Amino acid sequence: MTTGNSKAQQRLQWLLDAPLFVDEALTARLFDALVRPSYEVQSRQVGEVSEDARRRLLGGEAEASYDLGLSFLTGALKLRGQVSGEHETSIKSTRSTTHTEIRVDTAGRRLEEIALVYLSNHPDRIVFIDTDGTATSFSGDRLTIADLESSAVNPPRMLAFVDIPANTPIIPMACELEGGGTALLYQKFIDTQWSDASDKPVYPPDGAPNEERRAYWLALAEKFQSRIAMEIVETSATNGKLGWIDFRMPIGAAGDAMHLHLVAGGKYYTGVFAYNLVRRGFRQGVRLVGILKAGMDLNVLAVFDK
Repeated sequence: MTTGNSKAQQRLQWLLDAPLFVDEALTARLFDALVRPSYEVQSRQVGEVSEDARRRLLGGEAEASYDLGLSFLTGALKLRGQVSGEHETSIKSTRSTTHTEIRVDTAGRRLEEIALVYLSNHPDRIVFIDTDGTATSFSGDRLTIADLESSAVNPPRMLAFVDIPANTPIIPMACELEGGGTALLYQKFIDTQWSDASDKPVYPPDGAPNEERRAYWLALAEKFQSRIAMEIVETSATNGKLGWIDFRMPIGAAGDAMHLHLVAGGKYYTGVFAYNLVRRGFRQGVRLVGILKAGMDLNVLAVFDK
């Protein structure tokens, strides 16, 4: 029996974990765009993984009963929707008992269904990204940053599983509080790490060569201290909860940096991003699932601890 795409198996299993963060609004909008349910109160069969996708994932001789432990990849790799509304069942005994069952509908479940739709209909739009600057398609093809840049603009957006190892800087860039007001976190970071104003890196203007932007990101990454970055995020939200927060993360050896956009919507405590993502993520690593946009820009759907 062949092993299939082991990287795909491992990273899809991230969805078994409870996410540290999940963008419920973006997940709901993406679910609506991909699944397009006509009614919310009805049974729904989302789809099934094609035979070709099954073979790539599990290997050509994988049995239909192979189980990765994911609700959408069990048995014959089918996901059958559950009733969205309420329904009643009766159990016959010495007296009649009525049970009311309500469909479980969470952002985590919808993220699973989104993954299934990609597996079913758009397996070529699933990508597994590593911070060394390499990526692998669902079919196992190796991709470069240039490959990702050229293909990211095509619909549907690429569903990216990004594995961030320990000792990777996650540099805070900017944030906005729910009550209003934007903070330029990168400027606070630069002011803290460079005492001499003449030495402070300055982001190059529009039209500057890529080498100048790469030099800027390399300078910030080389000065990165997770404790300082954590404290900058913590102090930025003393007057309210975060609406959104952005980061930059080095990717590849040339100095490129992936932009990470997380919309908290005032639903998460600051420590989720300050300690768990920045500080603990630097020490232990972290996992991201998101939608890749042009410019190595990731709208983060979910964050998972390691």
